[in-house]
Amino acid sequence: MQKIIHIFILLAAAVSLLFGQGFFSSSVQGRAPFPDAVDVRTSLRSSITGSSWAVQRLPAEYYTSETASVRVKFQVLQQNDAFYILLINSFGGTYPLYGAGTYIIKRSLEDGSFVQAKIFLKNDPDTFIRLFPFGDRAKLELYLYGTPLHRDLILPVSFEELLFSPFSRLVSLSSGRIDWPLVLPELPEGNSGIAGMIDVLREKIDLLPDMDDGAMDDSGRFVYIESGERESGGGFNCSGFAKYVADGIYYARHGRPMPVEPLKLKHPDLRGDPWSNRFEDERDPFFGLDWTRNIAFTLAEKPDIDYEDMDVRDVPLAGYIEDVGYPMERLKAVLYYLALEYPGSFYLGSVNAQFGKDPVLRQHIHVVVLMPYINTMGDLVAAVFERNRETSVESLLRRYPGESIHLTRIEGGSSYVLPPLPDEDH
Repeated sequence: MQKIIHIFILLAAAVSLLFGQGFFSSSVQGRAPFPDAVDVRTSLRSSITGSSWAVQRLPAEYYTSETASVRVKFQVLQQNDAFYILLINSFGGTYPLYGAGTYIIKRSLEDGSFVQAKIFLKNDPDTFIRLFPFGDRAKLELYLYGTPLHRDLILPVSFEELLFSPFSRLVSLSSGRIDWPLVLPELPEGNSGIAGMIDVLREKIDLLPDMDDGAMDDSGRFVYIESGERESGGGFNCSGFAKYVADGIYYARHGRPMPVEPLKLKHPDLRGDPWSNRFEDERDPFFGLDWTRNIAFTLAEKPDIDYEDMDVRDVPLAGYIEDVGYPMERLKAVLYYLALEYPGSFYLGSVNAQFGKDPVLRQHIHVVVLMPYINTMGDLVAAVFERNRETSVESLLRRYPGESIHLTRIEGGSSYVLPPLPDEDH
Protein backbone atom coordinates (compact mmCIF):
# COMPACT_ATOMS: atom_id res chain seq x y z
CA MET A 1 0.00 0.00 0.00
CA GLN A 2 2.89 2.35 0.77
CA LYS A 3 4.24 1.67 -2.71
CA ILE A 4 0.89 2.58 -4.25
CA ILE A 5 0.69 5.81 -2.23
CA HIS A 6 4.27 6.69 -3.21
CA ILE A 7 3.52 6.18 -6.91
CA PHE A 8 0.36 8.26 -6.64
CA ILE A 9 2.27 11.13 -4.98
CA LEU A 10 4.91 11.07 -7.73
CA LEU A 11 2.20 11.07 -10.40
CA ALA A 12 0.36 13.99 -8.83
CA ALA A 13 3.57 15.97 -8.43
CA ALA A 14 4.67 15.42 -12.02
CA VAL A 15 1.26 16.32 -13.37
CA SER A 16 0.99 19.41 -11.17
CA LEU A 17 4.32 20.71 -12.42
CA LEU A 18 3.46 20.01 -16.03
CA PHE A 19 -0.14 20.99 -16.51
CA GLY A 20 -1.50 22.09 -13.19
CA GLN A 21 -3.03 19.89 -10.56
CA GLY A 22 -5.50 17.29 -11.75
CA PHE A 23 -4.51 16.71 -15.39
CA PHE A 24 -5.70 13.13 -15.13
CA SER A 25 -8.65 13.92 -12.86
CA SER A 26 -12.12 15.06 -13.88
CA SER A 27 -12.64 16.83 -10.56
CA VAL A 28 -10.05 19.59 -10.93
CA GLN A 29 -9.92 22.45 -13.45
CA GLY A 30 -12.54 20.81 -15.67
CA ARG A 31 -10.08 18.53 -17.43
CA ALA A 32 -11.10 15.26 -19.02
CA PRO A 33 -10.03 12.26 -16.95
CA PHE A 34 -7.37 9.80 -18.04
CA PRO A 35 -7.62 6.75 -15.76
CA ASP A 36 -3.99 5.68 -15.41
CA ALA A 37 -3.89 2.37 -13.50
CA VAL A 38 -0.12 2.54 -13.07
CA ASP A 39 -0.32 0.81 -9.69
CA VAL A 40 -1.90 -2.28 -11.28
CA ARG A 41 0.66 -2.35 -14.10
CA THR A 42 3.51 -2.08 -11.61
CA SER A 43 2.14 -4.79 -9.34
CA LEU A 44 1.79 -7.12 -12.35
CA ARG A 45 5.26 -6.45 -13.74
CA SER A 46 6.48 -10.02 -13.24
CA SER A 47 3.32 -11.35 -14.91
CA ILE A 48 3.75 -9.01 -17.88
CA THR A 49 7.48 -9.61 -18.36
CA GLY A 50 7.62 -13.32 -17.43
CA SER A 51 8.43 -16.20 -19.74
CA SER A 52 6.12 -16.69 -22.71
CA TRP A 53 5.09 -20.11 -21.47
CA ALA A 54 4.17 -18.82 -18.01
CA VAL A 55 2.42 -15.62 -19.11
CA GLN A 56 0.17 -17.37 -21.64
CA ARG A 57 -1.15 -19.67 -18.93
CA LEU A 58 -2.15 -16.91 -16.54
CA PRO A 59 -5.90 -16.79 -15.83
CA ALA A 60 -8.01 -13.67 -16.25
CA GLU A 61 -8.07 -11.64 -13.03
CA TYR A 62 -9.67 -8.42 -11.78
CA TYR A 63 -7.88 -5.75 -9.76
CA THR A 64 -8.74 -2.40 -8.20
CA SER A 65 -6.58 0.58 -9.11
CA GLU A 66 -6.12 3.16 -6.38
CA THR A 67 -4.50 5.66 -8.74
CA ALA A 68 -7.27 5.52 -11.34
CA SER A 69 -10.21 4.60 -9.07
CA VAL A 70 -11.30 1.89 -11.51
CA ARG A 71 -11.45 -1.87 -11.71
CA VAL A 72 -8.98 -3.39 -14.16
CA LYS A 73 -9.31 -6.68 -16.03
CA PHE A 74 -6.08 -8.58 -16.70
CA GLN A 75 -6.24 -11.07 -19.55
CA VAL A 76 -3.85 -12.84 -21.94
CA LEU A 77 -4.89 -13.77 -25.49
CA GLN A 78 -3.00 -15.52 -28.30
CA GLN A 79 -3.47 -14.60 -31.95
CA ASN A 80 -1.37 -15.62 -34.96
CA ASP A 81 2.31 -15.16 -34.13
CA ALA A 82 1.87 -13.10 -30.96
CA PHE A 83 0.23 -13.06 -27.57
CA TYR A 84 -1.43 -10.02 -26.07
CA ILE A 85 -1.54 -8.87 -22.45
CA LEU A 86 -4.67 -6.82 -21.87
CA LEU A 87 -5.15 -4.37 -19.00
CA ILE A 88 -8.70 -3.14 -19.54
CA ASN A 89 -10.25 -0.40 -17.43
CA SER A 90 -13.88 -0.73 -16.39
CA PHE A 91 -16.41 1.75 -17.73
CA GLY A 92 -20.07 1.78 -16.77
CA GLY A 93 -19.89 -1.72 -15.33
CA THR A 94 -18.32 -3.22 -18.48
CA TYR A 95 -14.78 -3.68 -19.77
CA PRO A 96 -14.64 -2.14 -23.26
CA LEU A 97 -11.49 -3.08 -25.13
CA TYR A 98 -11.12 0.42 -26.55
CA GLY A 99 -11.63 2.40 -23.34
CA ALA A 100 -9.51 5.30 -22.09
CA GLY A 101 -6.51 4.08 -20.11
CA THR A 102 -6.55 0.54 -21.52
CA TYR A 103 -3.12 -0.95 -22.30
CA ILE A 104 -2.70 -3.77 -24.84
CA ILE A 105 0.83 -5.16 -24.77
CA LYS A 106 1.97 -7.33 -27.67
CA ARG A 107 4.76 -9.91 -27.34
CA SER A 108 6.29 -12.22 -29.92
CA LEU A 109 5.19 -15.85 -29.73
CA GLU A 110 8.54 -16.94 -31.15
CA ASP A 111 10.94 -15.40 -28.62
CA GLY A 112 8.74 -13.55 -26.10
CA SER A 113 10.13 -10.12 -26.95
CA PHE A 114 8.01 -7.01 -26.66
CA VAL A 115 6.61 -5.91 -30.03
CA GLN A 116 4.51 -2.88 -29.07
CA ALA A 117 2.06 -1.44 -26.55
CA LYS A 118 -1.18 0.24 -27.53
CA ILE A 119 -2.55 2.82 -25.07
CA PHE A 120 -6.08 4.09 -25.67
CA LEU A 121 -6.42 7.80 -24.87
CA LYS A 122 -10.19 8.09 -25.18
CA ASN A 123 -13.22 5.84 -25.35
CA ASP A 124 -12.64 5.44 -29.06
CA PRO A 125 -10.94 2.65 -31.04
CA ASP A 126 -9.09 5.11 -33.29
CA THR A 127 -7.52 7.37 -30.63
CA PHE A 128 -4.40 5.80 -29.19
CA ILE A 129 -0.65 5.77 -28.75
CA ARG A 130 1.54 2.96 -29.98
CA LEU A 131 4.88 2.46 -28.24
CA PHE A 132 7.64 0.40 -29.86
CA PRO A 133 10.97 -0.82 -28.48
CA PHE A 134 13.82 1.05 -30.17
CA GLY A 135 17.08 -0.18 -28.69
CA ASP A 136 17.48 1.42 -25.27
CA ARG A 137 14.85 4.00 -26.22
CA ALA A 138 11.21 3.92 -27.31
CA LYS A 139 9.42 5.04 -30.44
CA LEU A 140 5.93 6.52 -30.44
CA GLU A 141 3.08 7.11 -32.86
CA LEU A 142 -0.17 8.87 -32.02
CA TYR A 143 -3.58 8.74 -33.72
CA LEU A 144 -6.48 11.05 -32.93
CA TYR A 145 -9.84 9.79 -34.23
CA GLY A 146 -8.08 7.92 -37.01
CA THR A 147 -5.84 10.83 -38.01
CA PRO A 148 -2.08 10.30 -37.53
CA LEU A 149 -0.61 13.18 -35.54
CA HIS A 150 2.87 11.77 -34.93
CA ARG A 151 4.95 8.90 -36.25
CA ASP A 152 8.45 7.76 -35.33
CA LEU A 153 8.74 10.11 -32.36
CA ILE A 154 11.77 8.90 -30.38
CA LEU A 155 11.67 9.07 -26.57
CA PRO A 156 14.91 8.96 -24.53
CA VAL A 157 13.91 6.10 -22.21
CA SER A 158 13.36 2.42 -22.80
CA PHE A 159 10.08 0.83 -23.84
CA GLU A 160 9.85 -1.23 -20.66
CA GLU A 161 10.58 1.75 -18.42
CA LEU A 162 7.72 3.70 -20.01
CA LEU A 163 5.43 0.71 -19.75
CA PHE A 164 5.67 0.71 -15.96
CA SER A 165 5.92 4.47 -15.42
CA PRO A 166 2.99 6.81 -14.79
CA PHE A 167 1.46 7.98 -18.04
CA SER A 168 2.36 11.52 -16.99
CA ARG A 169 6.01 10.68 -17.60
CA LEU A 170 5.28 9.88 -21.23
CA VAL A 171 3.43 13.19 -21.45
CA SER A 172 6.38 15.03 -19.93
CA LEU A 173 8.93 13.46 -22.26
CA SER A 174 6.88 14.24 -25.37
CA SER A 175 5.36 17.59 -24.41
CA GLY A 176 7.75 19.52 -26.64
CA ARG A 177 6.45 17.68 -29.70
CA ILE A 178 2.87 16.63 -28.90
CA ASP A 179 0.05 19.11 -28.35
CA TRP A 180 -1.30 17.40 -25.24
CA PRO A 181 -3.89 20.12 -24.47
CA LEU A 182 -5.45 19.15 -27.81
CA VAL A 183 -5.37 15.41 -27.12
CA LEU A 184 -6.40 15.55 -23.44
CA PRO A 185 -8.01 18.98 -23.24
CA GLU A 186 -9.71 21.16 -20.73
CA LEU A 187 -13.43 20.66 -21.17
CA PRO A 188 -14.93 23.55 -23.17
CA GLU A 189 -17.97 25.48 -22.03
CA GLY A 190 -21.02 25.82 -24.26
CA ASN A 191 -21.70 22.14 -24.85
CA SER A 192 -25.13 22.25 -23.23
CA GLY A 193 -26.56 24.33 -26.09
CA ILE A 194 -25.62 21.79 -28.76
CA ALA A 195 -26.73 18.87 -26.60
CA GLY A 196 -30.07 20.63 -26.14
CA MET A 197 -30.47 21.15 -29.89
CA ILE A 198 -29.78 17.46 -30.46
CA ASP A 199 -32.51 16.56 -27.96
CA VAL A 200 -35.00 18.86 -29.72
CA LEU A 201 -34.24 17.30 -33.10
CA ARG A 202 -34.50 13.76 -31.79
CA GLU A 203 -37.94 14.47 -30.37
CA LYS A 204 -39.18 15.77 -33.72
CA ILE A 205 -37.31 13.86 -36.39
CA ASP A 206 -39.70 10.91 -36.63
CA LEU A 207 -42.51 13.35 -37.45
CA LEU A 208 -40.76 14.95 -40.42
CA PRO A 209 -42.09 13.91 -43.84
CA ASP A 210 -39.88 13.17 -46.82
CA MET A 211 -40.25 14.71 -50.27
CA ASP A 212 -37.84 15.10 -53.18
CA ASP A 213 -36.92 18.76 -53.75
CA GLY A 214 -38.94 19.70 -50.66
CA ALA A 215 -38.45 22.53 -48.17
CA MET A 216 -40.45 24.88 -45.93
CA ASP A 217 -40.85 28.49 -47.05
CA ASP A 218 -41.03 31.58 -44.85
CA SER A 219 -44.80 31.22 -44.46
CA GLY A 220 -44.41 27.73 -43.02
CA ARG A 221 -45.70 25.91 -46.13
CA PHE A 222 -44.04 23.00 -47.89
CA VAL A 223 -42.78 24.02 -51.34
CA TYR A 224 -40.61 22.66 -54.11
CA ILE A 225 -37.15 24.23 -53.94
CA GLU A 226 -36.65 24.51 -57.69
CA SER A 227 -40.01 26.06 -58.62
CA GLY A 228 -41.20 27.55 -55.34
CA GLU A 229 -44.60 26.00 -55.95
CA ARG A 230 -46.52 24.51 -53.07
CA GLU A 231 -46.06 20.77 -52.52
CA SER A 232 -49.13 18.57 -52.73
CA GLY A 233 -47.95 16.18 -50.02
CA GLY A 234 -45.19 18.07 -48.32
CA GLY A 235 -41.84 17.19 -46.83
CA PHE A 236 -38.09 17.70 -46.95
CA ASN A 237 -35.22 16.48 -49.05
CA CYS A 238 -31.67 16.67 -47.66
CA SER A 239 -31.31 20.38 -48.47
CA GLY A 240 -34.75 21.26 -47.17
CA PHE A 241 -34.10 19.29 -43.99
CA ALA A 242 -30.81 21.14 -43.36
CA LYS A 243 -32.66 24.42 -43.82
CA TYR A 244 -35.35 23.29 -41.36
CA VAL A 245 -32.70 22.47 -38.73
CA ALA A 246 -31.14 25.89 -39.26
CA ASP A 247 -34.62 27.44 -39.15
CA GLY A 248 -34.64 26.58 -35.46
CA ILE A 249 -32.20 29.47 -34.98
CA TYR A 250 -33.94 31.84 -37.39
CA TYR A 251 -37.45 31.06 -36.12
CA ALA A 252 -36.41 31.75 -32.52
CA ARG A 253 -35.23 35.22 -33.58
CA HIS A 254 -37.86 36.23 -36.13
CA GLY A 255 -40.91 34.04 -35.57
CA ARG A 256 -40.81 32.61 -39.09
CA PRO A 257 -38.62 30.28 -41.18
CA MET A 258 -36.06 31.58 -43.64
CA PRO A 259 -37.28 32.34 -47.16
CA VAL A 260 -36.20 29.79 -49.75
CA GLU A 261 -35.34 31.99 -52.74
CA PRO A 262 -32.26 33.75 -51.25
CA LEU A 263 -30.83 30.35 -50.33
CA LYS A 264 -30.82 29.32 -54.00
CA LEU A 265 -28.50 32.18 -54.97
CA LYS A 266 -25.56 30.92 -57.03
CA HIS A 267 -22.02 32.22 -56.60
CA PRO A 268 -20.08 31.41 -59.79
CA ASP A 269 -17.66 34.20 -58.95
CA LEU A 270 -16.65 32.38 -55.75
CA ARG A 271 -16.29 28.80 -56.99
CA GLY A 272 -15.93 26.67 -60.08
CA ASP A 273 -13.82 26.95 -63.21
CA PRO A 274 -14.47 27.25 -66.95
CA TRP A 275 -14.92 23.47 -67.20
CA SER A 276 -17.54 23.15 -64.45
CA ASN A 277 -19.22 26.40 -65.44
CA ARG A 278 -20.27 24.75 -68.71
CA PHE A 279 -22.56 22.47 -66.70
CA GLU A 280 -23.92 25.10 -64.30
CA ASP A 281 -27.46 25.01 -65.67
CA GLU A 282 -27.58 21.36 -66.71
CA ARG A 283 -26.01 19.74 -63.63
CA ASP A 284 -25.92 22.48 -60.94
CA PRO A 285 -22.72 20.92 -59.53
CA PHE A 286 -22.32 23.45 -56.70
CA PHE A 287 -25.89 23.55 -55.40
CA GLY A 288 -25.06 22.02 -52.01
CA LEU A 289 -22.09 24.34 -51.51
CA ASP A 290 -24.07 27.47 -52.42
CA TRP A 291 -27.07 26.36 -50.34
CA THR A 292 -25.08 25.73 -47.15
CA ARG A 293 -23.09 28.95 -47.53
CA ASN A 294 -26.28 30.93 -48.07
CA ILE A 295 -27.88 29.46 -44.93
CA ALA A 296 -24.81 30.25 -42.82
CA PHE A 297 -24.64 33.76 -44.29
CA THR A 298 -28.34 34.38 -43.56
CA LEU A 299 -28.03 33.22 -39.96
CA ALA A 300 -24.83 35.17 -39.28
CA GLU A 301 -26.74 38.47 -39.64
CA LYS A 302 -23.53 40.46 -39.36
CA PRO A 303 -22.38 43.47 -41.36
CA ASP A 304 -19.33 43.33 -43.59
CA ILE A 305 -19.20 39.57 -44.15
CA ASP A 306 -19.33 37.61 -47.38
CA TYR A 307 -20.67 34.22 -48.34
CA GLU A 308 -17.41 32.38 -47.64
CA ASP A 309 -16.71 33.77 -44.19
CA MET A 310 -18.44 30.90 -42.38
CA ASP A 311 -16.48 28.24 -44.28
CA VAL A 312 -14.35 25.96 -42.10
CA ARG A 313 -10.85 26.29 -43.52
CA ASP A 314 -8.41 26.38 -40.62
CA VAL A 315 -8.38 22.89 -39.09
CA PRO A 316 -4.71 21.81 -38.78
CA LEU A 317 -5.55 18.09 -38.54
CA ALA A 318 -6.58 17.75 -42.19
CA GLY A 319 -5.88 19.46 -45.49
CA TYR A 320 -8.62 21.76 -46.79
CA ILE A 321 -9.27 21.99 -50.53
CA GLU A 322 -10.99 25.16 -51.72
CA ASP A 323 -14.70 24.62 -52.47
CA VAL A 324 -14.26 20.87 -51.89
CA GLY A 325 -13.61 20.59 -48.17
CA TYR A 326 -11.90 17.95 -46.06
CA PRO A 327 -11.31 14.24 -46.70
CA MET A 328 -14.25 12.23 -45.35
CA GLU A 329 -11.78 9.95 -43.56
CA ARG A 330 -10.65 12.92 -41.45
CA LEU A 331 -14.15 14.08 -40.53
CA LYS A 332 -14.11 12.80 -36.94
CA ALA A 333 -10.80 14.48 -36.15
CA VAL A 334 -12.02 17.70 -37.80
CA LEU A 335 -15.23 17.69 -35.73
CA TYR A 336 -13.26 17.01 -32.55
CA TYR A 337 -11.04 20.03 -33.22
CA LEU A 338 -14.04 22.22 -34.03
CA ALA A 339 -15.91 21.13 -30.90
CA LEU A 340 -12.95 22.34 -28.84
CA GLU A 341 -12.34 25.55 -30.77
CA TYR A 342 -15.97 26.60 -31.31
CA PRO A 343 -18.11 25.04 -28.57
CA GLY A 344 -21.78 25.74 -29.15
CA SER A 345 -21.53 25.71 -32.96
CA PHE A 346 -22.95 23.23 -35.44
CA TYR A 347 -22.15 22.60 -39.09
CA LEU A 348 -23.78 22.11 -42.46
CA GLY A 349 -21.84 19.65 -44.56
CA SER A 350 -21.94 19.43 -48.35
CA VAL A 351 -20.68 16.08 -49.63
CA ASN A 352 -18.43 16.45 -52.67
CA ALA A 353 -18.13 13.31 -54.80
CA GLN A 354 -17.87 12.02 -58.33
CA PHE A 355 -21.33 11.93 -59.87
CA GLY A 356 -23.14 11.38 -63.14
CA LYS A 357 -22.07 10.22 -66.58
CA ASP A 358 -20.95 11.88 -69.82
CA PRO A 359 -19.08 13.44 -68.15
CA VAL A 360 -18.43 12.32 -64.59
CA LEU A 361 -18.13 15.47 -62.49
CA ARG A 362 -17.13 16.17 -58.93
CA GLN A 363 -20.36 17.61 -57.56
CA HIS A 364 -21.85 18.68 -54.26
CA ILE A 365 -24.41 15.89 -54.11
CA HIS A 366 -25.73 15.71 -50.54
CA VAL A 367 -26.26 17.98 -47.52
CA VAL A 368 -25.96 16.87 -43.89
CA VAL A 369 -26.12 18.47 -40.44
CA LEU A 370 -23.34 17.80 -37.94
CA MET A 371 -23.58 18.67 -34.23
CA PRO A 372 -20.35 17.92 -32.34
CA TYR A 373 -19.52 18.49 -28.70
CA ILE A 374 -17.08 17.17 -26.08
CA ASN A 375 -18.59 15.18 -23.21
CA THR A 376 -17.38 15.08 -19.61
CA MET A 377 -15.01 12.22 -20.43
CA GLY A 378 -13.27 14.35 -23.05
CA ASP A 379 -14.71 12.25 -25.88
CA LEU A 380 -16.23 13.55 -29.09
CA VAL A 381 -20.00 13.20 -29.43
CA ALA A 382 -20.90 13.83 -33.08
CA ALA A 383 -24.61 13.70 -33.88
CA VAL A 384 -25.30 13.49 -37.62
CA PHE A 385 -28.70 14.27 -39.14
CA GLU A 386 -29.60 13.98 -42.81
CA ARG A 387 -32.87 13.93 -44.70
CA ASN A 388 -35.19 13.45 -41.74
CA ARG A 389 -33.18 10.82 -39.89
CA GLU A 390 -30.23 10.48 -37.56
CA THR A 391 -27.20 8.62 -38.88
CA SER A 392 -23.52 8.78 -37.90
CA VAL A 393 -20.06 9.74 -39.07
CA GLU A 394 -19.41 6.03 -39.61
CA SER A 395 -22.41 5.87 -41.95
CA LEU A 396 -21.03 8.75 -44.01
CA LEU A 397 -17.66 7.02 -44.22
CA ARG A 398 -19.25 3.80 -45.46
CA ARG A 399 -21.32 5.55 -48.12
CA TYR A 400 -18.72 8.08 -49.31
CA PRO A 401 -15.27 6.46 -48.96
CA GLY A 402 -12.52 8.54 -50.48
CA GLU A 403 -14.79 11.56 -50.98
CA SER A 404 -14.80 14.99 -49.32
CA ILE A 405 -17.12 17.13 -47.23
CA HIS A 406 -17.28 20.93 -47.12
CA LEU A 407 -18.32 22.51 -43.80
CA THR A 408 -19.93 25.82 -42.93
CA ARG A 409 -20.17 26.86 -39.29
CA ILE A 410 -23.30 28.19 -37.57
CA GLU A 411 -23.37 29.50 -34.01
CA GLY A 412 -26.00 27.67 -31.99
CA GLY A 413 -27.50 30.62 -30.18
CA SER A 414 -29.23 30.75 -26.81
CA SER A 415 -32.68 29.77 -28.10
CA TYR A 416 -33.66 27.01 -30.49
CA VAL A 417 -37.25 26.56 -31.68
CA LEU A 418 -38.14 24.44 -34.69
CA PRO A 419 -40.99 25.88 -36.78
CA PRO A 420 -44.28 23.97 -36.48
CA LEU A 421 -45.13 21.68 -39.35
CA PRO A 422 -48.12 22.72 -41.50
CA ASP A 423 -50.36 20.08 -39.93
CA GLU A 424 -49.35 20.92 -36.34
CA ASP A 425 -51.31 23.24 -34.08
CA HIS A 426 -49.63 26.64 -33.83
